[in-house]
Amino acid sequence: MQAPTAAELLGAWERSAALGPAEREDALLELVLPDEPARLPVGERDARLLELRELLFGGQLDGLAECSDCGEPVEYRVPTGALRAEQPRGVNGDGLALSTSGYELRFRLPTGGDLAAAASGGDLEGARLALLERCVLSATADGREEAPARLPPEVVAELAERLAQVDPLADASLALTCPACGNGWTVALDIGAWLWSEVESWAWCTLLDVHALASAYGWSEAEILALGPRRELYLEFLNG
Repeated sequence: MQAPTAAELLGAWERSAALGPAEREDALLELVLPDEPARLPVGERDARLLELRELLFGGQLDGLAECSDCGEPVEYRVPTGALRAEQPRGVNGDGLALSTSGYELRFRLPTGGDLAAAASGGDLEGARLALLERCVLSATADGREEAPARLPPEVVAELAERLAQVDPLADASLALTCPACGNGWTVALDIGAWLWSEVESWAWCTLLDVHALASAYGWSEAEILALGPRRELYLEFLNG
């Protein structure tokens, strides 16, 4: 994977700022992946987002969470390489099977496209049903076909657990401990949202830099973005 140029990244940010989360992530991944990102299983997709994040902003995620018990702010640092290592390589996302509570299921791993389609359902229940209908390929009980939307809650819960085992990065979370009160809890890690937030912050800072240098030197945006690390030196000259 090769890092996109500043102009490419800025263009992807501008084109996708008004889109939903899955579509924004697709726009970023399309900069570095030849194949359609929406077809990747969610965990594989998040692993690629982490790899892109390493290229753009480095290999450490520095975050801040509030203790769920005493409210104390807790800082944490997570190496992105450690997160990517949790994702099994070469996982076949199609034709998986589960036998539970008298039901026989064949299913596939959800993809980014599935998440985008489910998000258009309008509410959590609609999203859940949409994912079941898209990802459960067949369901039988005592030899009878069952509609995915009619699966009992315990079967759906077993399916969710199986998905988490096969595709662990799809629902990443961090275990934290509060140094003040000793409380332990977990926080969800939305890799796509994290990266998009960083890209958006970078984009606004870059636009401000372009404005300052264009005003001072009369250069075009393309010329300024092509400067690379030298851009920081010119900004220091202006501010010094």
